[in-house]
Amino acid sequence: MVYYWLISMKVYIADEAGFCFGVKKALNLIARLHEKKYNIQIYGQLIHNQSVLKNLQEKGIGYTDTLAGLDRGKKLVIRTHGIPRQTEEKLRKEKIDIVDATCPFVKKIHRIIEKIEAHPAPTGSGRHCIVIVGDRDHPEVTAAAGYARQPVVINSSKEAEKLEAAEKIHVIAQTTLNSDFFEEIIAILRKKAGKLEVYNTICSATKARQEAIRRLAPQVDFVVVVGGKNSSNTRKLFEIALEKNKNTFFIESSRELYSPGFIEKVSRFSSVGITAGASTPPQEIEKVKEYLIKIENIAKEIKNGRTKRSFQH
Repeated sequence: MVYYWLISMKVYIADEAGFCFGVKKALNLIARLHEKKYNIQIYGQLIHNQSVLKNLQEKGIGYTDTLAGLDRGKKLVIRTHGIPRQTEEKLRKEKIDIVDATCPFVKKIHRIIEKIEAHPAPTGSGRHCIVIVGDRDHPEVTAAAGYARQPVVINSSKEAEKLEAAEKIHVIAQTTLNSDFFEEIIAILRKKAGKLEVYNTICSATKARQEAIRRLAPQVDFVVVVGGKNSSNTRKLFEIALEKNKNTFFIESSRELYSPGFIEKVSRFSSVGITAGASTPPQEIEKVKEYLIKIENIAKEIKNGRTKRSFQH
């Protein structure tokens, strides 16, 4: 953790904030293709961050959410969240030029499920099932579920309690899951299974970010979480921070801080912690940091009626 100080406001940045390994890998892959003058299209949103998607769009790199929207004259980059196996098989069957940017931690889930499905339960051995813990509407979970014959997706203790008992349950985590929540679900499923096989597939970057904000949030007056509102890992950071510090704000970009209302809310504070999701660009974190460093001076300008310059961005 590092911190910056001016007058009386201390600004702390949590360890591990910003781009994770999988996001960097995907963006570097696309950058290399772009440099080589390839025409590129992405299957789904590459990552959940609007500024990154806009930057790609400005380079002529768009995305499609459907097979019908494919431009067959372009290289097709598979999003970091992956795609269902049947979708990939169809793309390859139709000779689409594919470049796979799926996060390695997500691919690990696919391999685990494939291995489980390759060894089905013996006849008469009782019910076996694969449980994926995560958001059933998230593209990562949709993709992972596509590798299983009859997966069960649960995302709450209530859903876990309703799960039918089984001889054997294989339980897998969405990579961006809250680690405490996953342990809670495991405890419930243990009572449901004759044998429980647990695959803790929460990625190391997610774990590190969650632990960092758990440590930082109680030590500061308020917290700012930066990242896409549709980003699962960023939302988990917000939820964890909010548990530890009720003065927690969730923003997509530094522009959301440029308001007298926000200044008024935090004017009594003297320290802030910043964390950011795995798809948040480092330059956006820097903008938030710089704004918060000078926030006391901006507050004085507001008090003196000089707000026009302060809120230009």
